[in-house]
Amino acid sequence: MRILHVIRQYKPVIGGMENFVENLAVHLKEKGIESEVLTLNADFSNGERFPEAEIINGIAVRRIPYFGSRRYPIALSAVNYLSEFDLIHIHGVDFLLDYLAGLKLIHKKPMILSTHGGFFHTKKFYLYKKLHFHTFTKMSLRNMSWIVADSEPDYETFKPISPERIELIENGINFDHYHTVAQEKGRKNRFIFVGRFSKNKRIDKLLDLVARLKTEFPDVHLSVVGRDYDHLKGEFLNLIERYDIGHHVTICEALSEENLLKEMAEAAYFISASEYEGFGLSSLEAMAGGRTAFLSQIPSFKKMVSDGKNGYLVDFEDMDSAAEKIKQVLRSGAHDSVRFAGVETARQHSWGAIVDKFISMYEMVQNEETAPVSKVK
Repeated sequence: MRILHVIRQYKPVIGGMENFVENLAVHLKEKGIESEVLTLNADFSNGERFPEAEIINGIAVRRIPYFGSRRYPIALSAVNYLSEFDLIHIHGVDFLLDYLAGLKLIHKKPMILSTHGGFFHTKKFYLYKKLHFHTFTKMSLRNMSWIVADSEPDYETFKPISPERIELIENGINFDHYHTVAQEKGRKNRFIFVGRFSKNKRIDKLLDLVARLKTEFPDVHLSVVGRDYDHLKGEFLNLIERYDIGHHVTICEALSEENLLKEMAEAAYFISASEYEGFGLSSLEAMAGGRTAFLSQIPSFKKMVSDGKNGYLVDFEDMDSAAEKIKQVLRSGAHDSVRFAGVETARQHSWGAIVDKFISMYEMVQNEETAPVSKVK
């Protein structure tokens, strides 16, 4: 069986979706299932152009040109790359989904969709997004053999428009990879954030937090690791100057996996003030690496963390309350029991069981596309 993964951004771009697709492809390969990746040829954050074809971590990557908005990038040549594959696995809800679904009668390839949060990461253009979701997206899903929701919020969002062909398969993480730094406790009062520099991540609140902590904890430090997806770095630098926290914050763009692990090992804590996460992959990866997590009180994080047991939930809507809660933890120091419990939470999401669920789905779709199907067990 040959699988084509279709995703608008891929490595070397760093992000949750990109990591997920790479790990899925690599683990499928280990199980004897060949995968390739079809993606766009430029980094949305800085316009960097990538080679047309490349092998990354043993996975063949093909890149195609596009035009239009990065939020709905139009890549008409995508349909030309499907013929040699048995199944098309689309990741994310964007033009590539609508386009390939609309051409199903022409290319006749079975397709599944992994939702990855849809496009409801922020409230911007919310009414337009809802209209698109209940019209174009709903029509596109009719041509999917199956929809994979990677979180319970996604399942609840997509189920009303595709009630008969949706399954919850939560994201897997490369546990062993991140666990290599779990024995490194990191420097006290040092935090790391990993993710896109996008509005929904609310990195500005993390900078505000550092400003509130620096007087009592003069060694407090925050590493912000990721890609400047929404061109926010200038805004962050202005806030850093305004708060006078230049010695307390490091912005790290486009780190290699090796350097990301080194940066993670330096921190005692992972922190995210995100207002939306479909799943929270980076948080679990950091927990696998032994970083104690401070996470915002959103549904996906509440499902992941029990406050004070395997991490901490923080109300970033009330920054006074958030700062005070984090100060209390810093005063008492990192608790190994919380850190170890976080590691065990992350271990439950290792790729072993996850990849088997996808293989079962692929086989079911390939062999029974036109017949009644049963849920993946």
